[in-house]
Amino acid sequence: MGFEIDSKRGVAVSYGVRTTNGKFGGQQSTKNGVVKSAVWDFKYNDLPNYGSNGLQFSLPANTTIVSAKLYVDVAFTSTSTTTDLDVGLYTAAGAAIAASGLISASEATQTAIGTAGNVVTGAGSLIGKTIGGTAGELVVTPTVADLTAGQGRIVVEYVYDK
Repeated sequence: MGFEIDSKRGVAVSYGVRTTNGKFGGQQSTKNGVVKSAVWDFKYNDLPNYGSNGLQFSLPANTTIVSAKLYVDVAFTSTSTTTDLDVGLYTAAGAAIAASGLISASEATQTAIGTAGNVVTGAGSLIGKTIGGTAGELVVTPTVADLTAGQGRIVVEYVYDK
C-alpha cells in the first residue's frame, strides 16, 4: 500500500488496500448541529505531529474549540515517573498555534495517562476560543521522550460553520 500526493491539486491517492492510520486524524460523522468532532488514534511510538505530506487532518482556520479529551486505551508507561503529555495545535509548517492549547501536561500527567480507561478532559488555552486565522494540526508531545508503552485517542469537538 502506498500514497501519492498530487502537488498541483493537493489530493492524496492510495494504491492497494487502504487501512486507516489514525495518527493523521479525521472528522467523525456527527448529528450535533454545527458541532463537529475529529479523532486521532495513536501509539506511544507514533504520536500525531504536524507535517507537510498532506495526510494530517487540519482543523480549519477560525475554528472554535468546544472540548478536547484524551481517552487512554492502553496505559502509558515510561522509564521515568515524570513523563506527561502536551496536546496542542501547530501549523503544517511547524509553527505553534498553542503547544498545550488543548490538553496541558498538568492535566495529562503520568498518573492520569498511566491507567487504561482514564479520560483526561482538556482545559487548555484554546478551549472555548478560536484557533485563529491558520489551520491547525494536532501534535502530542511528551515532556520527556522516554515513553515505552501506551495507546490513546484524542477527540476534539469544534465549531466551524462557514
